Amino acid sequence: MFNRIDLSDLANRHGPTRSFLSLYRSSPQAKLNLDAEITRVRELLSDAPTELEHFEQNLSLIETYLSENPHESGSLCMFACWADDYLHVFPLQGVEDAVPDLLRVDSSPYIRPLAELQDEYENYVVVTADNSETRVYLVTSASPTEAERVEGDIKNAVKKGGWSQQRYARRREKDLLHYAKEVAEVLTDLAERETFKRLFLVGSDEAMLEIENALPLALTEKLVGRQAVDLYQEDETWEAVWAMFERQEREDERDLWDRVKGEYLRGGAAAAGSQEVLEAAAVGRVEHMIVTRDAAETGVRCRDCQNLSAGEPERCPVCGSDSVFEVDLVNELVELVAAGDGETEFADPIPGLSEFGDVAALLRY
Repeated sequence: MFNRIDLSDLANRHGPTRSFLSLYRSSPQAKLNLDAEITRVRELLSDAPTELEHFEQNLSLIETYLSENPHESGSLCMFACWADDYLHVFPLQGVEDAVPDLLRVDSSPYIRPLAELQDEYENYVVVTADNSETRVYLVTSASPTEAERVEGDIKNAVKKGGWSQQRYARRREKDLLHYAKEVAEVLTDLAERETFKRLFLVGSDEAMLEIENALPLALTEKLVGRQAVDLYQEDETWEAVWAMFERQEREDERDLWDRVKGEYLRGGAAAAGSQEVLEAAAVGRVEHMIVTRDAAETGVRCRDCQNLSAGEPERCPVCGSDSVFEVDLVNELVELVAAGDGETEFADPIPGLSEFGDVAALLRY
């Protein structure tokens, strides 16, 4: 599953020149779209024979792998470095067409689309509950898997009268409380085994309220959505879940930007703009970076000293060499943040963030 791919490991792989080939295929038919790109890369590298050799060898590694392991379904990404005898292939099941068909040649793996995928489809837990049963789903890489099931068998409330009704009501309340505590224990155990940031409750109001009241504080803080639905309408249930997740994703993006903006305005631990964020990320200070999803920031890397610079200087600002090549600066920032165990949030356009060059960050210090 793509959420288990270690971005920090990929981010820590570098070469002195453009020795890595990164290939993303949205589907088995992507080859038709990529053939023209391969021809274009060959033309662009015609005046750099060493890098052209790396490209051809990397392409051969990938083609050999695909001939022995045909790409028959879903999306995938591949990273090859012939000089390091390195080839890694990651199937991206469950999100067909969620990545673009692209090919990149650089000094490191091109992880930006993969990082965006992990951000957009991060792990979360869904609890579907009524008085008969509760099902707990772990949603990983956009695919829900039933992790646990708790039987409820709570009798419906009835109207009798006198002591009989009171005894029945007290017994029913105890059964509901026991049921909710059992669900809370299951969720606590799941949280110890799996990493997830968000918890959603759907189902009947009574069952959801009891479960919410039984949750420990650590899980209450993860609870970000609750909606009454008819669990017998499964398609509608999951449509409600997807909608809640989407709303929460956009809300979290805005909240992160507000936190960054607040810190920046008071001169706190924040950076705004590609140059400031690059300087902070280069020394591992970035805790959370937020970047506009379609941001097109350019940088250059020096072949001689490997320095990375924002913008498009013709010479390396550090050693003065004119042997520099253009890079996707957002990808480079994503790599630096991942290598420093930080997190990247890809956001839809947000007023204010765009004015700071589409990238900003909360810093550790």
